[in-house]
Amino acid sequence: MPKKPTAFLAALALAASLVVTLGVASPVQSAAAAATCSAKTQLANPLLGKFYGYVVDTKTRKVLLDIRGKVPTPSASVLKLLTGASALFFLSEDYRAETSIYQVASDPTTIYFVGGGDHTLSAYMPPSYTTYKNPPRLARMAAKVLTKIGADTKIKKIVFDTSFFDENGFNPFWLPTDRTSGFVSHISSLMADADRASSDLTKANYSSWRSEDPAKRAAGLLRTALGEQAKNAKIVRGLKPEEATSITSVKSQPLSVWIEHAMHISDNTETEIIARHIQKMLVMPTTFKSVQPVTELMLGGLDINSKGLIMRDASGLAQANRVTPKIIAELLSEAAQPNSPIQALPALLPTPSSYGTLAGRFKGDNAAVRKSVSAKSGYIPGLSSLAGLVTAKDGSKLAFAFFARTQGDLKIGYGTKTAVDSLVARAYVCGAKLTRN
Repeated sequence: MPKKPTAFLAALALAASLVVTLGVASPVQSAAAAATCSAKTQLANPLLGKFYGYVVDTKTRKVLLDIRGKVPTPSASVLKLLTGASALFFLSEDYRAETSIYQVASDPTTIYFVGGGDHTLSAYMPPSYTTYKNPPRLARMAAKVLTKIGADTKIKKIVFDTSFFDENGFNPFWLPTDRTSGFVSHISSLMADADRASSDLTKANYSSWRSEDPAKRAAGLLRTALGEQAKNAKIVRGLKPEEATSITSVKSQPLSVWIEHAMHISDNTETEIIARHIQKMLVMPTTFKSVQPVTELMLGGLDINSKGLIMRDASGLAQANRVTPKIIAELLSEAAQPNSPIQALPALLPTPSSYGTLAGRFKGDNAAVRKSVSAKSGYIPGLSSLAGLVTAKDGSKLAFAFFARTQGDLKIGYGTKTAVDSLVARAYVCGAKLTRN
């Protein structure tokens, strides 16, 4: 074999020297670097507080990031993903709730207002509108009642019936101020406009304050809608008699509309109502205590381990809730599969360009990911969370679950959401090559 020219050997020696002295990567080192993409800088942001995170490549099911991924953490509204997935797993997307008014032939002066678990039933007519899309209207029910009973019959009593749910009331794990601040209502099978005090979005006095008796308040609104023929009617709680016949009824929008809305604006009452309907379909007690068993059934059906899960409610409002990033990321990974029972979930999640909780996020340095991410956000004091799906630059689809928590000297604060967004943006850049270090 001929010898290499002296000049060639000298150049090769010089290149090797530069690799050692200047830190220039060798071909082997460069290949290794190209195979990974670190999120180390983003993870070092102190605004993440005590961080919990899990990222899965939905195609290969490879875990790309696992930081306390199996450790339970408070969840905030990211927990709504579990309730939405359970609804898709157990109910038809076209499932609807029905509210009815009944009468007994022997007493036309009494009507029975029977709830069927529709929180969207509205006391407003266009051009007024509420946060719920095309809801059924109390005024239309009232008009049909008046037509049925005739102009000469006075309504003396309105009996409201909430027996559709086994349990109507306020969750003991919620703060009393959650109601008066408008975060959630008493959960009832009969209510109007989710019991918001003034839910007309066309008015300046819009208020999400909720009452202590949604059903009684809804019955009062029905009385108002009935006008002069019912102005002196007594409002009492009771049960519809077996012999009563329906005068009129209205149906809600499909379940898929509820889920999409609950995910986008993080509606706590709506999510709790959805959970009740799942329980009803499964012939389980319609109570807060049934939330976790239903979710565990769903997760088991998807072959996802529920270890570490504690659900005191369906919405994530209770600070005693616990979930692991692994559970949430695996759920989202399952939802990304084309033949999954919950494959409809990703399309129901908010994006930065849609209405809702992500509308003000992923800006500035993180704007590149705006068209590639859908996710559910969450916040309770001391915790900021975000979980969803991101289609990365390399075409891979990643499921992520991130929780930034105040604990001890590790604190979240103003800017935490941006810090979480930056981590998602890094996942977008890195794709399947994402690593912790």
